[in-house]
Amino acid sequence: MKFSHKELTIQQQMENWLISAIKEFKLNNNVKTHDRCEMRFEGITLLMRCQTNHIDELCLVIAAVRLEKPLQSQGWLKSFLSYCIEINPWKLLVIEDVDNLRLREFCKKSGFKPVSDFFSTSFIIDPDFIKSLQVHEFCS
Repeated sequence: MKFSHKELTIQQQMENWLISAIKEFKLNNNVKTHDRCEMRFEGITLLMRCQTNHIDELCLVIAAVRLEKPLQSQGWLKSFLSYCIEINPWKLLVIEDVDNLRLREFCKKSGFKPVSDFFSTSFIIDPDFIKSLQVHEFCS
């Protein structure tokens, strides 16, 4: 699934995708057609998924995040993580393949556990830690 409608915010795109993924799971007991969604909006590009390696259940997965320079280091990601925790229909929130060294260090310092020894740069986000942060309300 891919959204690039300039008029749809990230929040609207997330809602549409999650509805589709949940509906597909209820019909088929798995998600193949709506298992991923690429989203774009005002300098933000996201790849979201509902499955990842070494986790046997559906989960909300941030597979890729690209922010244009003006959005970087402004708290956008922390705000987005908080939003994801609020809307996550599943038990786990995962950020996958963290190549950005600053973000990887943040994940480690925050106590986020790696998905597995093999996937040591993918992290299970601790919702309690994110809820403890002072973040702006997500509105993208």
